[in-house]
Amino acid sequence: MSWRLKLRRRWAMPTIVLIALALRLWPINFGLPALNDPDELMFELGAVHMLQSHSLDPGWFGHPATTTMYLLALVDIAVFLVGHALGWFATPAAFVSRLYLDPGWVILPGRIVMVLFGVWTVALTGRLAGRIAGPVAGNNVWWAAALLLAISPVHIAWSQVVRSDIMASAFLVLTILSALDVLEGRPRVLRGALWCALAIASKWPYAIGAIAMIGALSWRWQAGLMSGRKALRAGGLFIVLVPVLLVIIAPYLLIAHATVLRDVTGEAQVRHLGATGGGPLYNAWWYASGPLTTAFGGVGLLLCGWGVWALRRVSAAQVLLWPVLIAFMIVVSCQHLVWDRWILPLLPLLAVFGGVGLVALQRRLARRMGSGLGMALALGAAGLPLMLADVAASRARENNTAQQASAWAVTHIPAGSTVLIEHFGFDLLPQPWHMLFPFGDVGCVDPRHALGGKIDHHTIASGRGARANVDYGTVAADRRFTCTADYAILTQFDRYSAERNDFPDEYAAYTQLIKRGRVVASFYPQDGISSGRIVRIVKF
Repeated sequence: MSWRLKLRRRWAMPTIVLIALALRLWPINFGLPALNDPDELMFELGAVHMLQSHSLDPGWFGHPATTTMYLLALVDIAVFLVGHALGWFATPAAFVSRLYLDPGWVILPGRIVMVLFGVWTVALTGRLAGRIAGPVAGNNVWWAAALLLAISPVHIAWSQVVRSDIMASAFLVLTILSALDVLEGRPRVLRGALWCALAIASKWPYAIGAIAMIGALSWRWQAGLMSGRKALRAGGLFIVLVPVLLVIIAPYLLIAHATVLRDVTGEAQVRHLGATGGGPLYNAWWYASGPLTTAFGGVGLLLCGWGVWALRRVSAAQVLLWPVLIAFMIVVSCQHLVWDRWILPLLPLLAVFGGVGLVALQRRLARRMGSGLGMALALGAAGLPLMLADVAASRARENNTAQQASAWAVTHIPAGSTVLIEHFGFDLLPQPWHMLFPFGDVGCVDPRHALGGKIDHHTIASGRGARANVDYGTVAADRRFTCTADYAILTQFDRYSAERNDFPDEYAAYTQLIKRGRVVASFYPQDGISSGRIVRIVKF
């Protein structure tokens, strides 16, 4: 091997990691201090609750996201210590009060941590591809798989928000790598159980990763490389260790089991605005034609198919990748709801197959037109559409319709007005208005007063009730009089209008509200230009 080839291989992964990092850091501060993804606040509230109560009880276990909230609590402590040293926060209480008015202080560092987990997943995916597919596809497959995930628009988008999904994906890949160690004869059952427990503590469905370890042990037994008794003992040890380690990692999953049951039940919804699915076949097609196509592009999916064919006789792919892929796809397709983020566990595994297909394409082109041109054409066909999509999506995230509406409101709404705001518009809190926020059974409340009272998960749950959304449409009918305002900034009306057959009461509430005034401004998302929902400002 020439020194030039060694140098290229030595710098390939650091280069891909830097590409992944740069794409995920731009624009990492989008929307702040407003929160365009309201779930970010839910995770942060768990971290703040632990800091205020001086306990390990996050108070919410829907995902369960315990690892995420624990990590956010550590991030919050670090932010306070730095801010205290610089004289920004005199006391912990002053720090918490600042967070309720401007969550960007902790949301931004939390997003950066999620970015690091996303980049880590990219590197782990390259490692997984090299070990599983390397003997078949060659030494280049590890960087090809890592690159496909590094530039995947879907993976980038969800690496930029505070959620449990990206952390769980990293732990899933680590679980599969441990199972691969076991498949190859190395004793990694305990390590695999730890990674699997961390994945479950991040998000419940990632328990599916356990299939890889059970499959590895079964394969060794069937191949005659391990006695049935030893395989059964190792499998039993793994099955026992995972829940034990889960309780050690997240003890309040057991201590607060009643709350856990309530939160998990609350997550199991039949209908959700903008996310109601259909039957299993409908849902499977929705994922394949939507988020998966966005994640890798049409060429990328074809390369994944090529990789599946190339690895059809590779035991590790059959035992570790396919069972996990199929199980996740069945689980998400059989749900009542569809969310694009639910494909995140599939992306690292599909990237392995896609990396094999990309290397195979590069080799075929190289035989006809030389290695340099072949590499350029292969990367261009697979990577250029994704990079263009990345740039367009990043620009759109910087120009969200909610922030456009805020800018208009600041300019046009006079001081002293009463303004109904449906989204988490923390950027509007300094304005000289009386503000109202719709809050389910409670009616519309003053967000400044609610934030001053240190709103928490319990307060949110009691106000929201069984509702999936908190907006004007879901305000109790006998409490809508509390929402009387001079202006309303509505972010949900058009969504209910599109699904009026499923949500007739909510749609009727909006139409009655809008009839009492007139729409003075509307803001629409545009591909590659702006993101978000249709926002309408109504003057009464």
